[in-house]
Amino acid sequence: MIFSLFLSFLRLMWILPKMLWQFAGMKKAINKGKRKFKKSLVKNGIPKELAEDLANDYALLNEILNIKGILKVAKTYSWHTGHNIPRLSRDH
Repeated sequence: MIFSLFLSFLRLMWILPKMLWQFAGMKKAINKGKRKFKKSLVKNGIPKELAEDLANDYALLNEILNIKGILKVAKTYSWHTGHNIPRLSRDH
């Protein structure tokens, strides 16, 4: 049992850097898209302050892909059992 826990730990240590590298790449791509979106709005005549507000409003993935957002999702959803899944009302 201890050997299998040790192997699981080693596998996690092997996978974790790859996951963090991919996470950093996603953040970089999202930030690049946000900058280009804001730049194109300003280029098309939108005031800079309004363009910045619009870019921040449409940067939903940036809010989701932060540590606080990931921990919130992990806390409210049990990945293995499916318990604690928010129920949608039948009206939708």
